[in-house]
Amino acid sequence: MDSWEGMLMEPQKRLVEPFYFPGNRVGCLLIHGFSGSPSEMRFMGERLAKYGWTVLGIRLSGHGTTPEQMAKTRWVDWAMDAEEGVRKLRESCDTVVGIGLSMGGLLALHLATLGLIDGIVSMNAPMVLADRRTRYVRLIRPFKTYVGKPKLGRSLSAQQLELERFVYFRIPVDALISLNSAIRRVRRSLYEIMCPTILMQSIKDFTVNPISVQIIRGKIQQIKPELLYWEKSGHILTLGPERHEVVLSVHKFLRRFTSAGL
Repeated sequence: MDSWEGMLMEPQKRLVEPFYFPGNRVGCLLIHGFSGSPSEMRFMGERLAKYGWTVLGIRLSGHGTTPEQMAKTRWVDWAMDAEEGVRKLRESCDTVVGIGLSMGGLLALHLATLGLIDGIVSMNAPMVLADRRTRYVRLIRPFKTYVGKPKLGRSLSAQQLELERFVYFRIPVDALISLNSAIRRVRRSLYEIMCPTILMQSIKDFTVNPISVQIIRGKIQQIKPELLYWEKSGHILTLGPERHEVVLSVHKFLRRFTSAGL
């Protein structure tokens, strides 16, 4: 057993575990965000499974463990994790749809630029980060290895979110630099996307600038993505106050990929 596993107590250990729910021939690849864990996607995964879809929620390298483990990983590792998730779903599914939150949404877009998936649900994917300091993180690299991440307030909804989610509050600088570079690379490749796409953006997103979704939609030129804004939700759309409506929207989108109509 890894040392970090020994430190995690229930229910935290369950929050970081990847999950798989077998279902029909349409596979849903659920990808969590930067510094997060599968806990961000589990609620959605469980409900999509009840609708009959096959669901795989992956854990990206270095996530759900410790910031020190994450510091050893980069975008290339996370992209490989996502590609491996697609391969696993292809073993039992004819169709694979990438469903990602934040950096997970960026990874879903990346998979589509490579032609590896058949559909995309991108939620609060970053093109522009709200905190301007993240754009200059290279400048602090000689002086800092980690940067702090502000904790949520003490509102009831914030406390509930903390119980449902495992996330780091110290971010490795090198990992953040890698994410910034990946955003630029994916942005340059968005024109290659040809599969059905739904783009979701929270109005109250204080992590990703909401202008990001307009940039993504403008760069995807070979198809017309569907765009949904969520008025009451923050960055973690999958665990926010509109989570049930979000899942229903994803379910309706998935129905496009089966003649059965579920």
